[in-house]
Amino acid sequence: MSYPKQWQFLKKMAELGRIPSALLFSGQDPESIKSLALDFISLVNGEKVKEGHPDLYIVGPDEGGEIKISQIRELHAKLSLKSYSAPFKSIIINKAHTLNREAQSAFLKLLEEPKGSTIFILITEYPDFLLPTVISRVEHFKFPSRLPALTDFQKKMILEMQRIKKADLAARFQYARKLSENPENLREILEAWLRCLRGDLLAGKQDRKSVKVVKTLQTVNFLLSTTNVNPRLALEVLMMEL
Repeated sequence: MSYPKQWQFLKKMAELGRIPSALLFSGQDPESIKSLALDFISLVNGEKVKEGHPDLYIVGPDEGGEIKISQIRELHAKLSLKSYSAPFKSIIINKAHTLNREAQSAFLKLLEEPKGSTIFILITEYPDFLLPTVISRVEHFKFPSRLPALTDFQKKMILEMQRIKKADLAARFQYARKLSENPENLREILEAWLRCLRGDLLAGKQDRKSVKVVKTLQTVNFLLSTTNVNPRLALEVLMMEL
């Protein structure tokens, strides 16, 4: 069982009958988290619930990289139907951070006025992209990453980041242009920087400005992964924060 500590807590909640109507699972290993979510849904229903079950609805981003309001409206219609066999209808929102603002507003209404016995589970790597009003209506579980060791290349890039932080803005912009010319390595570089900065934050080695840098880095990483944003412009925004 992945994440045994979180699982034991969820299991205890189910045993006590304290089953939240909405949960947020955040972490950097979405596939393992989704597997645990399905196990929890099976536990509370007393039967095996897997993908394809008629009382389970899974929503994720469309080809454009977003979860749109039309998908939430379709979900609303499905929830109006009678359950097939499970005591709870269950909804998993994969990559919940891709809910656009309209979709989040529509989803908020589902949270406020659930139809029958329903469990919502949102799974995301970037919980900060959800509206505060959505966050306030879910029970948040954090799943710490079990990351592999940094590669030699990633270690080198962390040293580069520490060097460029001390450079002037012109040098940083030049470095942004250099990185944007090799986009195949960009995701690996940004993930290494995030791991380094998050580690420093957890160790209490960084100040308030560093928190802002981490948030900007998360945003840039997210945009580069899910949109057609210009890599050089996105990196220049990051360089201004370093």
